[in-house]
Amino acid sequence: MAASFDLKNDGVVVIIGSGAGGGTLGNELAQKGIDVVILEAGARHEYEDFINDEWDSFAQLAWKDKRTTSGDWRVA
Repeated sequence: MAASFDLKNDGVVVIIGSGAGGGTLGNELAQKGIDVVILEAGARHEYEDFINDEWDSFAQLAWKDKRTTSGDWRVA
C-alpha cells in the first residue's frame, strides 16, 4: 500500500531493500502498527510474473549487476 509521511515524523521506520531481511522486517513492524517505508532499487513484479521454477526464477529475479558482487555466484 502506498502512503506518504511527514519527513519530520520520527515514528516512521525506513528500510533499505525489500529482500528476505528487509521484506520480513517491514512486514513484522507493520503488523505491530509501526509506519514503515521500504525503498527498493529492483524492478517491481506482480504475482502473475513469477515463474514456478527455481533456476528460471533466479534468472528473472536476481540482481546480477556487476557493481554488487564479484566472482562466481557470490552473495552480495
